[in-house]
Amino acid sequence: MLHLSRVARRFFAEVVKTDYMVVKMYTPTASLFNGATDIESIYFETLDGGKGVMNAQHMTYQTTLLPGLIEVHFKAGQSKKIVHVGGILQKNTDNSVDIALFEAFEKGDLDWDALKKSDVFANEPIGETGADVDFLKKVGLQLRDEVSNAAANL
Repeated sequence: MLHLSRVARRFFAEVVKTDYMVVKMYTPTASLFNGATDIESIYFETLDGGKGVMNAQHMTYQTTLLPGLIEVHFKAGQSKKIVHVGGILQKNTDNSVDIALFEAFEKGDLDWDALKKSDVFANEPIGETGADVDFLKKVGLQLRDEVSNAAANL
């Protein structure tokens, strides 16, 4: 039986926890942070309406992010604001933080005034009608408004 416990221990490695966060933030097309260790805290809003602050002392955690603003505060005192259209945040037992965003923008990336006036989010597929199309149109407009409102805080 002793031999079995030694074998079983080989399959379960202990995770080494750091005193600082190691942050990876990415979209399907870009990496905003790739193993950044100079981040003090991350402020975000969750899909269920909560507001969160992530730091190195925070417990293991996973949540779905509400489209809007993420604020990243660095140890040196600066901060960076990023507008996103939703995603997932996960804090792991080793103090690594993975943030997968559907899309993300910084202040200089887009013409925010043009976005606010755009109706492209409400365009429906040609020839498509029905409750599903109306729902997608409504979701598109709501997403545009949430992203535009978050952009005002950049």
